[in-house]
Amino acid sequence: MQLQKNIGVLKESTILFSEPLDREVKVDFYLPTNIHAPESLSLLLINDGQDLVTMGFEHILSSLYENQHLRPLLCVGIHCGNDRINEYGMIIGPDFKGRGAKAPDHLRFILEELLPFISTTYKVAAFKEMSYAGFSLGGLSALDVVWNCPSLFTKAGVFSGSLWWRSKDILEKSHNENTARMMHRQLRLGSKKKG
Repeated sequence: MQLQKNIGVLKESTILFSEPLDREVKVDFYLPTNIHAPESLSLLLINDGQDLVTMGFEHILSSLYENQHLRPLLCVGIHCGNDRINEYGMIIGPDFKGRGAKAPDHLRFILEELLPFISTTYKVAAFKEMSYAGFSLGGLSALDVVWNCPSLFTKAGVFSGSLWWRSKDILEKSHNENTARMMHRQLRLGSKKKG
């Protein structure tokens, strides 16, 4: 595939009401301009989208496009809500303190509301590839979604991920580091995913 030279980035934002999360979700879309073949477009969802502004994400993308280091990619920054500690977690259940209890609701938002909205709004029947990334708890959540939806997502980006997420308090006598870390256990006990 040939990369297009001098591609710019257009940023759009919207507010979606999520029934599973029972809140408004702000979403930022970073669109490459001058895409002539929509079937070449890939999708990257990013948790904690509010932090992308601080890191100058739009300028980073523009630079990567200008230097031909990035293929056409629609990046979607999903802003967290006030209940981040409960929305970002693992689908299998909350940690030992009950945190992450809304992770299944977050997954429903992604699958039932956000992805259909993106497909309809940007008229993309199918993306070349779909990935999901996040920082800290957002990284744990992204990895969990990708692991549990291998037919949709091909890659996970985990930056300083909260892979310490535990089913038991480290101070409990019965705590076992090999079994208490929930993501580690999920990956270890899971089967290899196609792709």
